[in-house]
Amino acid sequence: MAESPDNGRSVCLLNDPPNQCGQFCLEALKPMLDHIAFHQKEWSTCNPQKHNETQERLVRIEAKLDKLLDQKEASSTNANILDLQTKLDRIENLLAGLQENMSKRESNASISHLFTRLGSRLIYIEKEIKKSWDAAEETCREMGGHLATIQSESDFNAIKKELSKNFSYWLGITDVAKEGEYVSVATGKSAPFFKWESEQPNNLFGTDNCVDIYNGEMYDSDCSTSQYFICEAIG
Repeated sequence: MAESPDNGRSVCLLNDPPNQCGQFCLEALKPMLDHIAFHQKEWSTCNPQKHNETQERLVRIEAKLDKLLDQKEASSTNANILDLQTKLDRIENLLAGLQENMSKRESNASISHLFTRLGSRLIYIEKEIKKSWDAAEETCREMGGHLATIQSESDFNAIKKELSKNFSYWLGITDVAKEGEYVSVATGKSAPFFKWESEQPNNLFGTDNCVDIYNGEMYDSDCSTSQYFICEAIG
């Protein structure tokens, strides 16, 4: 034992601690050992709790990530579906356009078979069946055209050569909307060419509103009269 120069207390000088410390040293260290023992127990119980909390947090994070991935995958799938639908719509529109073109070509082929080029127009002359002006126009439309409107002197002469004498043929010209204003049924505009008989038009019976050709000249006649007719192809 020795006296401390600082506070006058006795201190234990240990030259051989294992043998010299004895009961005194054990009693001095006991509070520290108790503290370590207490906290060692706390640490041993704390670490599993922290581990469990961390594990639970990781599970929640993984679940959120899985959900986000599912949403992204679904969004990507929807985007792919929309892209495919857009492409499909384009293909369908293209096919519809091709079908329309094919139909037009078939129609044109049919028209080419029925119509003959006379002058600047494709013309069909009905020489077998007589019809009223309205019925004749309907027939021409069903064939892909209208009753013919003569465009020029040369067209008129080319058509006239194909007509039988002493028979009348309806043209697509009428003044039914307004007396004296003769318009083309194909365009709704004033007819561009006339070759009237010298006393025509005279609206003799007050119902002569449709134009025909008779022996190379034009007449205004009753639209309900049944006559042969001349069609022109549209376009």
